[in-house]
Amino acid sequence: MKTLSNLTLLLLFVLLITGCGDSGSDDPTPDAATFKVDLQQSGDYEKFTRLITISGGNFYETGTQEEMPTILYNDDLTGTTYSYEAEGVRELNVVSTIGFSPIEDAPAEMQLKVTVYRNDKLLAEKTYTYTEESDGVQEELTYKAK
Repeated sequence: MKTLSNLTLLLLFVLLITGCGDSGSDDPTPDAATFKVDLQQSGDYEKFTRLITISGGNFYETGTQEEMPTILYNDDLTGTTYSYEAEGVRELNVVSTIGFSPIEDAPAEMQLKVTVYRNDKLLAEKTYTYTEESDGVQEELTYKAK
């Protein structure tokens, strides 16, 4: 009788071990994706206060290993185009707050174009226009991996 119970325990142990094996999937986060965000600003953007955050993962400048600042502020946005990407993102959140600087002369107009790619496929393209009447206008884009 003792042998039978030992065999039963051994069988349960073997089934437990084989059930905990690798599922064959190389993707540790199946609900995640690679996101790329392109920012393009044009017009009189120097006359505006610009604050942009991209969250949901560890974003790097595209083509480099240079980490993106947590917050992109005026001094981080002196050029016209920027591109950031991250792998393993479950939910992407892009928030921009743009307002006309009161120390600048009007008239002024700028455009901010945000292009989002998920797994190298175009997901969305949004263009926002701001004028000297814009005062702390906030835009938010949110996308899930699936």
